[in-house]
Amino acid sequence: MLLAAIILGIIYKKMRKWEVGVSISKKQALLPIGLGVLSTILAFAVTLAIGYGLTVEGYSLNDIQDPFLKAFVSAFLRAGLTEEFAKLLMILWAICILKPKNVYEYALIGGATGFGFTLLEEMVYGESIMTLFRLTDVAMHMSMGIIMGKYLGLGKYNRENGLLYKSSYVIALAVPVLIHTIYDALTVYNPAIAVEGMDDESMAFWIIMGLIIILCAFVFQIVIIKGMKREAPRLSEMLLTR
Repeated sequence: MLLAAIILGIIYKKMRKWEVGVSISKKQALLPIGLGVLSTILAFAVTLAIGYGLTVEGYSLNDIQDPFLKAFVSAFLRAGLTEEFAKLLMILWAICILKPKNVYEYALIGGATGFGFTLLEEMVYGESIMTLFRLTDVAMHMSMGIIMGKYLGLGKYNRENGLLYKSSYVIALAVPVLIHTIYDALTVYNPAIAVEGMDDESMAFWIIMGLIIILCAFVFQIVIIKGMKREAPRLSEMLLTR
């Protein structure tokens, strides 16, 4: 957890400095992180509720025969949908409280919420043998939050200026959910791990797919964070009514 906090703290501090004009206050900087921690708890509760509901209705993920479909559905219900939706609720809450003045601050709120989510998640998983593996995706929640916040901000900006805005709101949730689901389906729920008795050829295929998605995720995080720096002047100038 400490290493993750240091890495994300450095990134977040840099992102705050990239804003053009008056930077956000300490309250604006810290509140979304705290709400991000709460979103981890909310996501866990929702995941348990979904699991209980499926059990009551007589459904089981073990009934799915196709290994990738099973991995995809598991990742969607246990992580992609629940975790991103929980972060979305907390981002919206932070927006209501803080009333950001431009689109860049929306993206900052999203990134900070993802930062907070990661902190609590690392407390649970960070001491496992997967610690080194997790360092390759340490900024994934922050990156998803940045996408979410940015497109929520763009949606509001476009709506206020008479432009098309509905697609921005759809992207704000749909893209993080899809990326998160695919990533977890090929890592945490990878068929090579979940399926017993798999032949060597199939296992090698899924292991390779897992390594590819890890590499893609690593590059993805860099692209999103670098994009924040590049777009900071433009997004900072996209002012919003409060």
